Amino acid sequence: MTLTGRRWLASVATVCVASAVLAGCSSKSTGSGGSGSSSGSSQDLAKAQQEVTSLEAVTSTYPIPTAQVSGVSALKGRTVYYIPLVQAIPGFVVTAETMKTALAKVGMTLQVCDGQGQPSSVSSCVGQAVAANAAGIITDAIPYSMATNAFAAATAKNVPIIIADQIAPSGNTNSDTLTYVPGVIDQPSDIAWWTIADSKGTAKAIVAEEVDSTSSKQYVTNSLSIYQQYCPGCDIKVKDISATTDAQLATDTSSNILTDPGVDYYYTEFEDSLQDTVQGIQQSGKSSSVALSVAGGSVNGLGLLKSGTSSVKAVVAVDQAYAGFALTDEILRMATKSAPVTETFPTRLFTKDNIGSIDVTTSAQSSGVWFGDTSFETSYEALWGVG
Repeated sequence: MTLTGRRWLASVATVCVASAVLAGCSSKSTGSGGSGSSSGSSQDLAKAQQEVTSLEAVTSTYPIPTAQVSGVSALKGRTVYYIPLVQAIPGFVVTAETMKTALAKVGMTLQVCDGQGQPSSVSSCVGQAVAANAAGIITDAIPYSMATNAFAAATAKNVPIIIADQIAPSGNTNSDTLTYVPGVIDQPSDIAWWTIADSKGTAKAIVAEEVDSTSSKQYVTNSLSIYQQYCPGCDIKVKDISATTDAQLATDTSSNILTDPGVDYYYTEFEDSLQDTVQGIQQSGKSSSVALSVAGGSVNGLGLLKSGTSSVKAVVAVDQAYAGFALTDEILRMATKSAPVTETFPTRLFTKDNIGSIDVTTSAQSSGVWFGDTSFETSYEALWGVG
């Protein structure tokens, strides 16, 4: 959801606990520094506002690939397995629904298998797909290392695999056997632009970084350069959050705010941590003075934003309806040996300035109208020879 980034749950949590004796898994804190131009310069603020305006707009042109996919008819009757990290996460639900619709266009079916955030469950799902002679496997927010042996066994049986919502390791080359579709990697960067513009270049912010995946950590790292270059007057501190301390998240959020007086912006990396973060801000007694932002948004985060009664002030959401068609396109290319292509997912930044224009309902999210229209569906169908 893309995710978009979501948490890699118990598996990495176990690794983190095991390694804590040697390296530690405690929170870290860092400032953004002042390497840019003068604090709140008109050029910096103009750049930030320009980015925000663009991010808030609906999608005007969809990033549809141009290469046709030949041989799709030969896949009729086959099944694709979709293995999300945790099936119940709203973004995964929408992706699954739209993949089912997309695959039906070419006479194929979708089987969803819940990864349950556990290596054993992910491996079992992969094994089921191989046993069923699946046309392909699409995983979502699951690092390859979470089920290395199972993935290797699948590729040995010529079952193509997509690793979605994860950054490819250095040196990786996508192929018809194994392809990474990183999804939306710049959601924290989108929030950075909004924070700079909203604070007029003076934000004192905490970024709650999910450390259970190397990808989610890299997303935050990428965003820090934006603050450094365009907001020298901002004070940005990064704090670790993890599935290992999930029960403590509200308390940790409150502590982060109270031990750093003057904090007026708080970003929690993905929506699975949103409710606990809201609770923590309430516990700190700073609900009226701390602006909360989040990525990986669904009806939960957008509902809080639209209500106008919570600390949620900005939400980045991924067009999961589009993602479902894009992932279908990619697995069809791999299954037909047509060669994978770059698949990019649209996103949209929601704030008080544009939240009023949308219906915050699951049906609206599933339709893709939050982001634009559904013209991408017929465009993909044409590539598959069924439009």
